[in-house]
Amino acid sequence: MTTASAILRAWEEGTAVFNTTGYSFFKIEAHVVCTLVLIILFNYQLHSSDQTEPRIAWFRLVFVQILYCISGIVRVLVDINIIPKSPLSQYLGSAVNFGLFVCICWLLFVYVELYQKSTLMNSLKNKILAVSPLIFTVIMLIIIPFTSLHSEVADEIMSSGKFFIFMFLMNLIYPLASLILSIMRRRKMTKYERGTIPVTAIYYPAIFLVCGPLQAFNWRVPFLCYAILVADIFVYINYADSLVSVDPLTKISNRNGLVQFLTHKLIDENENPEDLYLFAIDVNDLNSVNTLYGRSEGDRVLILMADALQKFKDEEHDCYIARYFGDEFMIVANIQDNDEFELFIEHIRNYINNMAMSENLAYRLRVNIGWAKYEKYSRTETISGLIEEADKILNEKKEQRKFQTIWKNN
Repeated sequence: MTTASAILRAWEEGTAVFNTTGYSFFKIEAHVVCTLVLIILFNYQLHSSDQTEPRIAWFRLVFVQILYCISGIVRVLVDINIIPKSPLSQYLGSAVNFGLFVCICWLLFVYVELYQKSTLMNSLKNKILAVSPLIFTVIMLIIIPFTSLHSEVADEIMSSGKFFIFMFLMNLIYPLASLILSIMRRRKMTKYERGTIPVTAIYYPAIFLVCGPLQAFNWRVPFLCYAILVADIFVYINYADSLVSVDPLTKISNRNGLVQFLTHKLIDENENPEDLYLFAIDVNDLNSVNTLYGRSEGDRVLILMADALQKFKDEEHDCYIARYFGDEFMIVANIQDNDEFELFIEHIRNYINNMAMSENLAYRLRVNIGWAKYEKYSRTETISGLIEEADKILNEKKEQRKFQTIWKNN
């Protein structure tokens, strides 16, 4: 007997076991566990201070997943006749369960798009096109009792109709589209952006693409239940990790994120750090702004700084930006020669000045810039050495500016 035939025979034997009522306790137990864990995640998001669009979309997705797991329990109870089995109860159990699966696929697509800050759904035409499979499936589910689309009404309504596979595959368009769009966006990203891309956008829809067809093949085995649980735990871990590496005020990377990124750059064999520079930037005399205009205005300055650096990154130079601590920001970039180095610093100042002018600030926003170049077999070969050298030059620039100010006043 070949390996393939042995696997096929084991699958058939396992399916035969689960097709008896002996599967019921196993599936109910799985759905109860999944429901309880999802309720915990749902409650966490309900009381979370993060109410951004992606988090709200995930919150709604988890709510529908809870309903899906509950409907799975009800469907099992109907199948083993604890809830009286009838054509109506079988229809309702199957239709509601499948309808909630369709809603999960739709909300998954919405969540992944919002998570990546995509503008795809801003167009009314795209919104109508994206929701079309969902509307079609809901209509098909409603008219099941009045048509011959599902002939075996008394037994396995949703899997016996001639259009069931078509309906199921059509709604797998949502996770498939999410996966394809995420991969395409990743391919277009620069090497700095790829280092920070949330892999949730790829793994999350991929899990549903694998386990969704398995669930359709045999609905008595809780493939999708476990897939939902694994996917949401992965999202939660990824989100918790982002809280550690993202600055809550400016929404860019923080000190932890910077260290992680530099570690990857310096130890990755595919990276060439020979032309790597680390720039340290701080706001000149931010304490005076806090004293004269209040702490909220000081926070506004930091947000404007982050926005200016983010715009510089998007429009001018492929680089990595982070808020190191306080009013100090850091930029990691690859620079080839002295001319590019001078332009790099000049453009940073221009972007910050332009941002300050556009906001009509009542004070002049000036920055100090220090830097360090990676050099093998020197103190800047390490992360701590790079940061210390950049801070050293930054402090020298600050002292030089203070001396010039005192000299000018005298």
